[in-house]
Amino acid sequence: MNKDKVCKYCGEKLENNNCRCLKCGKDQRNFIKRNPLFIAFIIVLVLIVISIGVTFIKINSISKNNDSTEYIGLQNLLGDFWEDISITSDELIDEYENNEKNADLNYNQVFLELTGKVKNVEEIDKRTIKVQLETKKDSEYKIYCKFDQDENESYNEIKEYKPGQKITLTGNLVRKDKNLNMEYCILGDWETYYAFDNTFNIDLDLEDLLQQAKKDDTSIKLNKKKIMSFDSDILDYGYSYEDIIDYISKISDDEIIIIDISEKSGLKNRTITMKINEKEVSLKLSKDNTSFDESLVYQINRVLEENNSEKMLYYADMDCDEDFEIINIAYSTQEDINKINKIISKSNLDMSQFEKEEETESI
Repeated sequence: MNKDKVCKYCGEKLENNNCRCLKCGKDQRNFIKRNPLFIAFIIVLVLIVISIGVTFIKINSISKNNDSTEYIGLQNLLGDFWEDISITSDELIDEYENNEKNADLNYNQVFLELTGKVKNVEEIDKRTIKVQLETKKDSEYKIYCKFDQDENESYNEIKEYKPGQKITLTGNLVRKDKNLNMEYCILGDWETYYAFDNTFNIDLDLEDLLQQAKKDDTSIKLNKKKIMSFDSDILDYGYSYEDIIDYISKISDDEIIIIDISEKSGLKNRTITMKINEKEVSLKLSKDNTSFDESLVYQINRVLEENNSEKMLYYADMDCDEDFEIINIAYSTQEDINKINKIISKSNLDMSQFEKEEETESI
């Protein structure tokens, strides 16, 4: 004998095994039966994700086993975010000798941590050292590593390296024929590379400009140690205003003493509090953390003016493209800045003149 079905909510008998109770109106079906389209959507979504994963794996497999450069592996699609590659010079040469195209897919235009032995050290000019690493005598491939003085605190140490001495460096590999050129090299491993503040370095074009200015007027006192330069998106890459403020103190030779720096981020605004030459200052940033707020410079200048300082901070920027610009902050006298601005105006650089804002909103 069939047992009558009742509503699981109110206990009323269901008419003709109806899926909805006529008394309380509640649907008697479970979630899956009530939402068949939703379940189907989830199943399709899972299948798509699996399919994409399998496709990427196949692409990566093909790229490692196919001589055609038309195939791009998963590692290359993700670039530097895939992994920090550490390799010896012998291993690198072996991979290029075995399959040059495949090695290019994995290493060309990629930052590497490279370890090898020095064959030769050559000072190309006063600012650049080229180090050749030892390779197999019968190998056609050669490895050259370039170190720039402005990007290496260990520049003088690199010059003293002797043939046969072990060296570890991090840089960008660029292959030209049989020459494997390591560019933008930093002496040290990945940990050293990430710790090194390589964004705080004077821009090459601006340094050339200073050299030209000095030739035209030897009285100009400003030098590269008095200028900091960084990408305007620096804060997006993990740097803080505290880092920038500390560096401003350095380029002033500690004439500007900034301590007790506190950076607070709220939903609507961000605030920096600090002591500049013992004066407490609070600054509300007018921009988010994807760009640099130049009012920070002007606020520090306000304190310097109160102290009757001869030197001030001067701000300039150079637009490289729609999404990228170089910020330059100089610490010098108005007289020197005026002289350099004359050189800037005659150059073809797309750079704003160094300027010190005359009026800023009180904070």
